[in-house]
Order: sequence, then structure tokens, then C-alpha cells
Amino acid sequence: MHLLSCRLQRVRQHLDLQLTFGRQLTLIGGVNESGKSTLVEALHKTLFLRSTATGRGVEELRSRTHGGLPEIELCFAANGERWSLRKRFAGAGGTCQLSNQQGQALSGPAAEEELARLLGLEGPIEGRRIAQLPERWAHLWVRQGDSGFNPLEGKPESYDYERLLQQLQSKTDLGTLQSSLDRQVVEQLQQRLGQLFTPTGRIKAGSPLAQVIQKEQDCLAQLNEARQQLRELEQAMERLGTIAERLRTIDQELRPDLLRERELEQQQQLLQAELEPVLLQRNTLEQQQKQRQELERTQQEQRKEQLLLQLQLAESDEHQKLRTTQRRQDEQQIAAAQEQLQKLRVRQEAIRQRIALQQLRRERQQLESHQQEMNRLQSEASRLKQTLAELPPIDAEQVRGFRRAEQAAAQAEARLEAMATSIEVLQSNQAIQLAGEAIQPGERRQLNSISDLQVGDGVRLRVSPGGGESLPQAQAQLEHCRKECQLLAQRLGAANSEAAETIEQQRRSLERDLINLRNAAKAIPWSGLSERLNALLPRQHELEQTIAQDSQEGLPEDATALEGLDGELRQAIQQQDTALDRQQQHQQQQRQQEETQARQLEERRNRLEQLGGSLAMLNARLQQESQGESPEDVAERLKRLEQQLLERRAALTAIDSERKRLQHQRPGSLGAAQRLEQLDQEKEQLLNERGQNEQLCASLGAQNPTAQLELAQARWENAQLDRRNQEREAQALQLLQEHFHQAQAELANRYSEPLCSALNPYLEVLLNTGPERALLEFNPKHGFQQLQLLQDTQAYAFAQLSGGMREQLSGALRLAMAEVLMGAYDGALPLVFDDAFTNTDRQRLAQLQSMLHRGMEQGIQLILLSCHPEDYQDVLNWAQKNPLESLEGASGVEVNLSR
Repeated sequence: MHLLSCRLQRVRQHLDLQLTFGRQLTLIGGVNESGKSTLVEALHKTLFLRSTATGRGVEELRSRTHGGLPEIELCFAANGERWSLRKRFAGAGGTCQLSNQQGQALSGPAAEEELARLLGLEGPIEGRRIAQLPERWAHLWVRQGDSGFNPLEGKPESYDYERLLQQLQSKTDLGTLQSSLDRQVVEQLQQRLGQLFTPTGRIKAGSPLAQVIQKEQDCLAQLNEARQQLRELEQAMERLGTIAERLRTIDQELRPDLLRERELEQQQQLLQAELEPVLLQRNTLEQQQKQRQELERTQQEQRKEQLLLQLQLAESDEHQKLRTTQRRQDEQQIAAAQEQLQKLRVRQEAIRQRIALQQLRRERQQLESHQQEMNRLQSEASRLKQTLAELPPIDAEQVRGFRRAEQAAAQAEARLEAMATSIEVLQSNQAIQLAGEAIQPGERRQLNSISDLQVGDGVRLRVSPGGGESLPQAQAQLEHCRKECQLLAQRLGAANSEAAETIEQQRRSLERDLINLRNAAKAIPWSGLSERLNALLPRQHELEQTIAQDSQEGLPEDATALEGLDGELRQAIQQQDTALDRQQQHQQQQRQQEETQARQLEERRNRLEQLGGSLAMLNARLQQESQGESPEDVAERLKRLEQQLLERRAALTAIDSERKRLQHQRPGSLGAAQRLEQLDQEKEQLLNERGQNEQLCASLGAQNPTAQLELAQARWENAQLDRRNQEREAQALQLLQEHFHQAQAELANRYSEPLCSALNPYLEVLLNTGPERALLEFNPKHGFQQLQLLQDTQAYAFAQLSGGMREQLSGALRLAMAEVLMGAYDGALPLVFDDAFTNTDRQRLAQLQSMLHRGMEQGIQLILLSCHPEDYQDVLNWAQKNPLESLEGASGVEVNLSR
């Protein structure tokens, strides 16, 4: 079976993709997200997923950019015929069509079943079983990211285990793994064990073993029930005796004491009720007596406070008069000090005006000096700028360029002179002409070009200077340099570089002088100079007029004397100001003290008024109190009440002592009434419980509990014996099956040799070592296991290898499995690798390509998908140069996908 062509319509990013598969190799390249893995997934689902499937498997095929439902057409060869398969995935409305060259055309479920038969499967995958889809042909369909997995680690069904076993048996001369007798034994063992155990090893429900176990559990439950009944009968009889004893204790011991305690409690409550009115009368009399005493004490204290306040008010009035006299004197002193301070400040202001006038005059002189200097600098700068403008604008770089041009012209002239030829006529009796011009004896000419030399009428020579072809170039170079010098001289206004340098130095000197002038001008505060001068004149006139009008006399004109006098006045003003501040602060403190004393005086007067009113009220209350009982009568009444309280408290003490004795004899903190109620409830509960236990004893005693227990014990022991027999039989069957499998496995291990024989040539090409490189074990129940790789006599499990080596070993194993299985599929099988060797280093790439060559030589159809198809160009070239005539189509095909 091999693939011929396919067409994908509206599948994810593919609107309409058509491609033809090579007979031996199809190399599909493209960048990430170009649809390579989509193509692999679509082909796989076309072969193995039912077209009417729903759910995630179908949704993954649908395009998000192109409208319509996914439709895939696949042409393949199988069973010696060419088949065309078309599937349209539309959920429950999906369609499947299958036809061949013989005219057979099927659709719907019939087409699905025929496709499954051609692929060697029971049927297609339903949508609800989508999780099983990756297991179909997992050994031939290597998805991106799965290349490093061991294909033998999955379920045996995922790598076509039955057909692989048949092909391996056909390649050996050891016969089949199981004879007919072996098969019958295995089937009977499996049947017997299947009746007892589930596939997971659990005991099967309803089996003989489960029945005897259930019977044993039932008998054990009956035995426990019999034991429980006997235990309950014994407990009920014991409880009846306990209840009778407790009822006797309640009636004969506890209740009499509690009744006496309740009687005492009632007597105590009666005495307590009689005691409360007496206590109330005594407390009322004591309170009245205390209130009278408190009123008398308060009256005495307020009279003392009233007398004290009257004395303090008289003293405060006297102090107030003295403070008023002192305040007036202080105010007069402060006014005199303020007047003196004002005079000093007026004189200081006059002095400072004269000082300011002198400063204005000095500042005016300085500004006028600056203005004159500024005018001079501006005049000098204008002259320098005029001189600078008259000179040609030549800088140092232009001078250097002029000098380089002159040097180049001199070098060109020297080079031309070196190649020139000189002719000198020493003596001649004939006329000599050079380039048509006569030349006399003793005359010397220099030739820079080819010229004709004529001697007389019969001799004509052609003279060529040295240099050959370089001479015209030297002449042209000289002419170019001379023209460039002339242009520079005209542009710069100088005859030569020396004159230009002289001009440049003059310009640089003038610019330097101009910069110095600017720096000198910067040192002068020229900004707003005229405005400042104009602003000084009004201020000066104003100060002169003010000084002329003041009345200060005897002031010096000298600035130093004025400043000294200003300092003395400033010190005197400061001292006078400090003294005035002290006087004002003292005055402020005196005012605050007066305000405080005034407030205190007002408070005392208010308090004195309050005391007068309070004393009047106290006198009224005391007079009212004196109209009732006298203090002696109140004291007599208190004495009688105290006697009554003593008598009643003695009776309460006797009752309380007896109650405490009774309470000490019983436990708990409850009162007698509560305890009696609790005992009544307990007695009622005990009577009910006694009736229940008597009824239970009557019911349990109707049968013989001991005999029932012995019968249940015997049944349970018999059930245990039956369960042990069944377990021994099951263990014997399991042991027999284990021995049979062990013997079969020893024989089956020899059937892993054909698969290793198919695998080792690929490893030999890949690793460039001996033929024995792979180890493999076989279990008839679980299939092929324990794939190992030999390296330097050391066996390494698949999981111990590096990522790249796992990819390569897995690829070699898949090639070997495809090679073995081809016999069951018309001698050809497709093997798909989607970016399968991403971890393989480039040094191993040549061996990997050789391994793929061998697979194609054996007839395997390889489909390689990679982001780097250039890595497999040698494989493609080999396939195109070494075609297999037994297969249809081109030998090697390359396809490039783009986004």
C-alpha cells in the first residue's frame, strides 16, 4: 500500500492544495505555520476517522479563513489496485466515497468498512473515540514532537502487532508461537480465570470465588449478630440490677435530705423577707442623720470661705490703686522714649540721604567712564572689521589646498622633465630644423613630445622622448595641475600659496584683535548703560532738593565722617529701640497681670455671691430638719432597729448552717428544688428503662442465644473452608498460566531476532559499527519490550539515550517495522516523518541520509516534512537517480509550502 496523490480543500489554512507523492520519497518543505503538520493530520484523519464524526477531531480541520467544510481526496494503491478516496467532514452530514479502477464504487458506511479492510483494521474511529486516533499506524505516522518516542512502548494495537507477528513468524523456521494444543490450554486457562477475575486482576462479581467470599462474609455477619444478641441479653440483665439499686437509693436516701433542705430554704426566704423592711428603716434613719451632719459641716466651711473672700477683696482693691498709678508712670516714660527714638531716626535719614547722594554721584562718574570706553572699543572694532573686509576671505585649509596643488604641479613638471629628451647641436655644416624650427650650433632644445628632426635636405629623423605611453599622461597631469593652480589663484585673489598664507595670517591677526575687543567689551556692563545714566539724574536732583529742605545742621560733608556718624546713630537707635521694647514688654506683662487679677477679683465676687445664696439655703434646710425628730429620738430608733436585725440574723445563721451541712452531704451545685426535680426525672427515666430491659430480656430469652451462637460459628467455619478451597484453585490456575507464559516467553524471545535482524542493518549504516547493535525482548501477552542499544559492549535503555539518539533509533526501528510489515501490504508502505530529526546533529546527517536510502531501497515510501528541506537534498537526488520500477509515479518529488 502506498500513497499516490492528495487534494485538500478548505482545510485550516489550505484553500486548495494538490500534490503528488513520489514512489520512494516525497520531500515537503516550508517555514513554520505553512501547513506541513496540517497536511499530515489531514491525511491521517482521512484514512482512519469516520467522515460523520463530530467534536474536536473535525473542528480541528475546519478553516478559520476560508468558508465551507473541509474536503479531502486521496489516491492510493492497495491490493494490486488503484483506489480513490474522497471524504467530506461535515459532522452527521459527512460523506465518504471510495472507488477503484475496476469500476467498484462505494459510499457511506460501506466505503468506510472497505477502507478499513484495505488498511487491515476492524473499522474507522468514531468521533467519541477520538482519543484512540493517534494509535492508528502510530509506527508509520510520526507527528511533530513524537519522533523521540519508542513506538513499542504503546499498546500492541498501535504498531500493528498481529500482522507484525505473522510476518516475523513467516521469516523463521521455528513454527508458530502456539500449537493448537497450547492454544486450547491457554483458552481454557483464560476462560477459567476469566470466570474468576476481571482483566484488571480483581475478583469478578458473581464468580464462584466471589460467591464463597460473600457467603463467608454473610456467615461472619450472622456470627457477629449472634454474639451481639448474647451480649445484649447479658447487658440488659446487668442493667436491671443497676436500675433497682438506683431506685432504692433515690427513695430511701436522697429524697428525705432534699425535702428537709427545701423546707429550710423556704424558712430562710421568709426570714430574709422580714429582714428587708427593718434594714430599709435603719438605712433611711442613718442616711437622714448623715445628711444633717453633712449640712452642718458644709455651713461651717462656707462661712469660713466667705470671711476669707471678703478679706481678699479688700486687699485686691488696694493693690489695684497702686498698679494704676504705676501704669501711668510707665506710659509717660514710653512716650518720652518713642519721641527720642523718632528724633534719632529723622537725623539718621538725613545722613543716609547725603550718603546716597554721594554714591549716586560716584556711580554716575563710573557709568560715564564706561560709556566713553565702550565708544572707543566700538570705533576700534569698526576699523578692524573694515580692514578684515578688504582682505580676501582665505582660511588655513584653503592655503593648505593651494600649497598641495602647487606641489602636485611641481611633481608633474618634474616627472615630465624626467621623461623628456634634450638635443644640443655642437657643430654642423648643414641647416638643422626641429619640428619645423631652425636650430643653431650651440643651441639646446628639450623635447616633451614626438618631433621630426631634419638635417639638410636628405636627412629626416623622428625623435621620441622616454616614457612611452606615460608621457601623454604626464603632460595631461601637468596641464591639469597648472589649471587648478590658476583657478585657486583667481578664487583666492593671490598669486601663489605664499601670498595666500600672508593674507591668511593677516586675517587671523585681525580676527584675534577683534575677539580681544569683544572680550574687553564683555567686561563692561554696557547693557542699558544710557538708560541707567538717564535714570540717575532724577534721583540725584530729588535727593539734592530733599537735603536742601531739611533742618539738620552741623552735619559733615565728608563721606567717611557721614558713614561714621551713621554707624553711631544706628547703634544709638538700636539701644533706644531695645530699651523701648523692654519697657513695652514690661507694660504688656503688667496689663496681662492686671487682666488676670481682674478676672480673679470678679471670680471671687461671684463666689462670694454664690456663698451668700448657698448659706441662706443651708440655714433654711437646717431649720426645716429641726422641726421633726430630735437627734436623740433618731438615735433611740436606730438602737431598737439594730436589736431586731441581730435576732433575725442569728436565726438565719442557724438555718444556713444546717443547709450547708445538707448540701455538703450531696454532690453538685444545684439547689434542693432543682435536685429534687432532677431526681424525679431520673426516676421516671429509670422506670422506663427498666420496662424496656425487661421487655428485651423477655424477647431475647424466647430463644437460646448460646445455641444460636454455636450454630453461627459452625456455619462461618464451613464458609471459610469453602473460600480457602476456591482460592487455592484460583491460585493454582494463575500459577499454571504464569508457568505456561514463562515457557512461551522463553520460546517467543527467539521471535524477536527477525525484527532485530531487520533493525540492525539500519543501525549499522547509522552508527558505522558492527551488525549486532539492538536488543529486544518479546512477551506474547504484552508484545515487544525492553528496546536497548549496544554501545561499546554496554546496553543502554531507550530512555537513557540522548534526544538526538532517541530520534535516530526510533526512526531506524520504524523503518525496520515498515520493512517487515510490507509483505502484508502488497510490498509497500508509507512512512511519514514530520520534522522528525530536529535534535540530530549535522555530523550525523550523512549517516541518517544513508539510513533513509536503505529504507527506500527496501521499497518503503518515505514522506519527509521539514523546515530545512535542504538537509535532505542528497536523499531526494538519490531517489530520483535510483527509481523502483515496481511502484507507480515519479521516484522522488519535492514540494514547497508557503504561508
